[in-house]
Amino acid sequence: MMNEGLIHTRAADWLNEAIGDVDGDVYLASPFLSFDVCNHLARTAGPSDSNWQLFTCLDPSAVANGYLSIDGLRELKQSGVTLSHVERLHAKTFIVGSRGFLGSANLTGAGLGSSKAANVEVGVDLGAAQVEAVRKAMGTWVSRDVTEKDLEKLLIQAQQLTRADASASDDLDSESALVLVEQLLLDARDKNRTLWLKSEFGEPALDQWRSDWFFGSPAKGRPSIKTGDLVIICAQTRDCYAVVEVTSEPELLPDDYREERGDEADRWPWVSRTMPRFVPDELLELKAHELVRSTGGLQNGHIRLRFDQFTNAVRSLARLVTD
Repeated sequence: MMNEGLIHTRAADWLNEAIGDVDGDVYLASPFLSFDVCNHLARTAGPSDSNWQLFTCLDPSAVANGYLSIDGLRELKQSGVTLSHVERLHAKTFIVGSRGFLGSANLTGAGLGSSKAANVEVGVDLGAAQVEAVRKAMGTWVSRDVTEKDLEKLLIQAQQLTRADASASDDLDSESALVLVEQLLLDARDKNRTLWLKSEFGEPALDQWRSDWFFGSPAKGRPSIKTGDLVIICAQTRDCYAVVEVTSEPELLPDDYREERGDEADRWPWVSRTMPRFVPDELLELKAHELVRSTGGLQNGHIRLRFDQFTNAVRSLARLVTD
């Protein structure tokens, strides 16, 4: 192989080139996986004539901390990729037909170097003999196929995890951002709270959500959003950029809302008041399609998020702030 021993600091370039011209079976190993990377791999694996297998570790703490996407695993499984659980897996290696890569990168945007806040990683192109040796090594791993029941159980286990309490800070430096995130994830495990993705018209408005504010819901009946619910705000551009907590039950056309929104208030008459929980200092590159399979429901204003989807969003925003 002419590239044997070539060093890479951005694994995404190697992986995209390799899966763009697959010449044999594909074996991927990564403990952490983000939804956007899984979705990209699934779209490639689906029509492929080759066999695809992913080795990962079904670790509830990885899901709870936003490092392992259950939705992403489902996308891969539905596209025909064989999912295999390996206890205490730490290896990160990709075998794509005759090509191989060994390094430190997980199958996440940060690991591969495809996200705005990329990790510092390094990997190396494998030669033919090394590709075969790694393939054989992966074949010796004690593993089992991942079922839908496994994924359902994994989500329940992640929700049941607890962490030490944390207190908020007004100054959003790296340390205080992490504190806010830990408190958010703790609160998200409260079964009395519902987690939402909320679409707002117009461009992102960071300053607006840094103080008490409100959002409207369509005139289709009283929405099920309630006091204490946690909401990720998504702009019309599909940028997800703020996390707020609902502080009131839905109100029908309160005076201050009608004065603020004018005629638009009649189309979105149900008002939920909010307070800020996590609002970064600048707009970050986190899109709605990275969190949920379909964003079509946002046409109605809001969609429910599962715990792992919400956690992934919060961790993604925090990683962009603190890395």
